[in-house]
Amino acid sequence: MQANIIHSHSFTPIFNQNSKVLILGSFPSITSETFGFYYGNSNNRFWSVLACVFNEVLPTSKDRHLQNKEIIKIQSDFLLTHHIALWDCVQTCKRKANNSSDTNLEILSFNDIARLVSKSQISTIFCNGKLARKAFDTLCSHHKDQTPNNNTILNLPIFTLPSTSSANARYKLEALIKEWSILKEFL
Repeated sequence: MQANIIHSHSFTPIFNQNSKVLILGSFPSITSETFGFYYGNSNNRFWSVLACVFNEVLPTSKDRHLQNKEIIKIQSDFLLTHHIALWDCVQTCKRKANNSSDTNLEILSFNDIARLVSKSQISTIFCNGKLARKAFDTLCSHHKDQTPNNNTILNLPIFTLPSTSSANARYKLEALIKEWSILKEFL
């Protein structure tokens, strides 16, 4: 993968008019892009954490007995059932290195988070890790400059949760579940 290639976000946001919280990542990993859905890297603990928070069983990309499209449908339905929206901050970027680390992203443009929020009941935003929060803060500074009279996303409470990435190895699964349980307070 070359650093001068522009990568575009290929997943649509998961939400509906009943969504109450929005979980934001930064940009899909290379493995997630191959899998075809958010957090498709089997080492990322996102789906395992949510399953435990809501005391449910959720398949992940590790589940070889299901096809990817079946896993994606179950995961999407889970989010919508729990009034959770899911998207990423970054629309287009360049990868400075041949890996999925957020620190290697050169952000070129952002997704229209304000538009998504306006089409739902989202009242709280959660960022999956510090780098997703940094991308969101950058998006907000652009949004504030471009539309100072429409502060939809600027006025919402925002929380930064510990990243579910395997790169955040200092957080054990139990600690992630405890931190991410705050989601239920806003649903």
